[in-house]
Amino acid sequence: MKVEIALAHWVLPLAFTLLAISAALVALRLLRGPTAPDRVVAIDALTLLGISAVALLALSSGQSEVLDVAVVMALVSCLGTTAFVLLFAPRKTAAQRRAGALATGERREGDA
Repeated sequence: MKVEIALAHWVLPLAFTLLAISAALVALRLLRGPTAPDRVVAIDALTLLGISAVALLALSSGQSEVLDVAVVMALVSCLGTTAFVLLFAPRKTAAQRRAGALATGERREGDA
């Protein structure tokens, strides 16, 4: 089944162009930083732009099988973002864990 999109002859190239401009700006943020979380957000935004480009490619070519690539990219992006969150999560020291346990009323080993 072939679906015709109204004004697709100029909307799709415009969308691809805007995605390319957005990717260039996000790549600039990725290179300039200034902090590691900024770079993580830029990587996440680039993967989102990649997923959008694959979806636009599927729309312009009429091949719905290409959308499977976008789904896999989204899943990998989600896993990557989760890994970066764990990488930058603040670590508690042993003293902070003990203080938290004492504040909640938990008993330590050896307490009566």
